[in-house]
This record gives sequence, C-alpha cells and structure tokens, in this order.
Amino acid sequence: MKNNVSNKKYLFFYNVIVYLIWILFIILKIGHALNDNSIFIGGAVLVLTALMWEYFKNLFLGIIFSFQYGYILGHNLLVNNKEGKLVSYYSSYFEILTNKGEVLKIKYKEVFRGSFEIFSGNLKRVFKKIPINKSSDLNEIKLKIMNHPVFLMNNNFEFYEESDENGKLWFCFYFNVMNYKDAVSIQQYIDKL
Repeated sequence: MKNNVSNKKYLFFYNVIVYLIWILFIILKIGHALNDNSIFIGGAVLVLTALMWEYFKNLFLGIIFSFQYGYILGHNLLVNNKEGKLVSYYSSYFEILTNKGEVLKIKYKEVFRGSFEIFSGNLKRVFKKIPINKSSDLNEIKLKIMNHPVFLMNNNFEFYEESDENGKLWFCFYFNVMNYKDAVSIQQYIDKL
C-alpha cells in the first residue's frame, strides 16, 4: 500500500493535537491541585507559558508551516544556506538530510526569519563569491559563466554584488543544475576564472 503525502500531513497534525491535549491536561491538574484558586491557577499558567514560550512559538509556527507546506515531504529545500531533502516533521522543528548524509534539525522560527526555497526535482545548487577588482572584471566573469553549456539551459539564477565589513567588493551568484556531475564540472570551470 502506497503512502499518501496528505496522510502524513494529517499524522503531523495528530502529533500536534496530542501535545496540546497534554499541555491542557497539565494545566487542569495544576488547577485541581491548587483547589481551583484562580489567582494561583493564573500565576501557574503564566509561569508555564513563560517557561514554554519558545516551544509554543515553534509549535504555532510549525502549524502555520504545515498548512502552507505540508505537501513538501521528500522535496529538496534551501533554508538559510542549509540545503537538503525534507525527511520528517516534528512539533517544533523538521529534519533535512543533506547531500553529505547529515541530518539537520531546523526550527520553524528559522524558516520564518531567514530565507527559504523549495527545489523542484533533485537540483544541485552552485554558489560562489568572487572578489572584484574593477567593474570590467565583473562583466567579463558574468559573460564567461553565462556562456558555459551547463548554464545555458538554466532559468533559475541570480547575480549580485556584496561588500564586506572591510569595504571589499564581492561578485556573488548562484544557479541550479540537474545533477552532481554538472555541478562539479561548472564548479571546476568557475574556480579557474
């Protein structure tokens, strides 16, 4: 029997609901132990909320993330310059498997604070920063890269300039290629520039 992606999405919601029920149960038990004294119950709830604020924040961002992107299990992602395949969801984070075989835990707040991209297919990202001495170098490098046979078939790229804290100007770019062999060949070509 083949697993459906939407079923996995609902299983993720089931885990979130179980966590919320346990939190409600603990708050009710504290209220019962304090003989339903509303001042103590309110204080206990505030202390619990303060202690669990980071967890709650990630939990609710996770719910928003799962509503928006619950279908991307198994897709390649780029989250704050961390690239990998989404392998599992949890209540306050998700895990991606990198090309090196590492499993990274990414909290949902990192997704909403930084950059986030979904790759269609198994694309490999080529990224490079090259120091710029003069603007004529910039145009020459850009033309050489754009005329490479692997780059010619690409429509997902970006060229931009960036300066560091020392005032050094850098030419930065990225684009995606279809397989690892193409990524290695274009990377070797760029390293020779």
